[in-house]
Amino acid sequence: MYAKKFLNTVSETKSKDTTTIINDLTKGTMTGAAIGAGVGIYIGFSRSKNLLITGFLGAILGGAISRIFIVKK
Repeated sequence: MYAKKFLNTVSETKSKDTTTIINDLTKGTMTGAAIGAGVGIYIGFSRSKNLLITGFLGAILGGAISRIFIVKK
């Protein structure tokens, strides 16, 4: 089952250009990272922490969570 899905993905990848592949893979991840950065900065500001670090950690977590929950069709 996994091998067949992998082979189908590889055959789809061969027929597309690089820009289309990157756009399909990162469609919602950048939005999730931006929202995560905003939430991280808000939490850092309310707790008097370093805003750069809390924003960066929020972006990483937001991007990872959106990558997990957004299923590629």
